[in-house]
Amino acid sequence: MQLKPFTAALPNASGLTKLTTGDQTWSAEDEQTQSGDSYYWYEITKNGVHQWRLIASWPVDQTVSTMIPAEINTVLYATQPVIEMLIDDWVGHFPKAFEFTDPANVTHRLWQITDDDVNADITEAMTNVTPRKTWLTTTSTKLVMLVADRDWAKFKEPVTAPDHLIKFLSD
Repeated sequence: MQLKPFTAALPNASGLTKLTTGDQTWSAEDEQTQSGDSYYWYEITKNGVHQWRLIASWPVDQTVSTMIPAEINTVLYATQPVIEMLIDDWVGHFPKAFEFTDPANVTHRLWQITDDDVNADITEAMTNVTPRKTWLTTTSTKLVMLVADRDWAKFKEPVTAPDHLIKFLSD
């Protein structure tokens, strides 16, 4: 996969309050720019079930395999134990960027991977991963969320990310 880290804007305190309450009146004052290009680990929890996703930059001239066309498309890939082991190792070393529970009682947690060497390792580990080509969309996007097949199957109905979870700022 042609993935890259990227610079993002994330919700600040007022933005998290809006995401928690479902308030759709979003403005630039509800977000803060993160320093440097990073990957982001994203955990969604509903009814005690967890799903992990990697948020990365994706070449805009590519369409992706996805269930639901959205600002951040979801790409499924075959479970690979080496990647899962690396995810377990990486996430524990970085503080959470934020955590909130939305009105649908879904908890969202996001970690920013700020170390250049770790980001390089993620890029290298994901390069040889082939996404599953099951659902196609013509939506081309700068951001993609990658989910292992097994993790995707944990929820009977897909759980989506809020519209203002993360905003792409890199060129």
